[in-house]
Amino acid sequence: MRKFLFIFLFIPILALCDLEIQLVDEYFLPYQYSPSNYNNSSMNYANSSINYANSSTNYANSETNYKNSSTNYQNSIRGNHRLVYDNSFAGYYVENGSGLINFFSANGKRMFYMPKGTVAVFDSDVGKFSGVVAQGDYGRYYLFLTEYGFNVLSQKQ
Repeated sequence: MRKFLFIFLFIPILALCDLEIQLVDEYFLPYQYSPSNYNNSSMNYANSSINYANSSTNYANSETNYKNSSTNYQNSIRGNHRLVYDNSFAGYYVENGSGLINFFSANGKRMFYMPKGTVAVFDSDVGKFSGVVAQGDYGRYYLFLTEYGFNVLSQKQ
C-alpha cells in the first residue's frame, strides 16, 4: 500500500491542470470540432460575442475581476490553470462561475472564451472561431488553435 501511495504522490499534478497549445488547420477538423457544426459556430447566439454571457463587459469575464487577474497567484506561472506553448508559459484560463471558460495571456489580456455547451473557442474581441479544447494523446486535454487563433495569441502577448 505504501509503495502505491508513494507512486501516486509523484504523478505530475500539473499535467492534470495545464493546457498545452497546439496548432491545427481548421479545414481538417472532424465535424464535431468544426465551425461548420452549428454548436461550434459563431453564428449560434449562444457562442456570439454580442451575447452578454460571453462579453468582456460582463464583470465575470473582465480582466479587472481579481479572479481573472494576472496578479492572482492561481493565474501565475506557478498557478493551476496554465496555458503552455512550446514549453513556455503563454497564459492561463479561468472558469467564470457559470460554465464559460476565459483564456487570458500571460499579462492578463482576455484572448478567447469557450461558452458552456461547446468545445469551440472564440476570439474575445470579435467572436470569431479560433480553435477547440479537445482530448489528445494519453487522455490529456489541449487547446488546439487555428491560424487565426494563433495570431490572436501572438498579438495579445
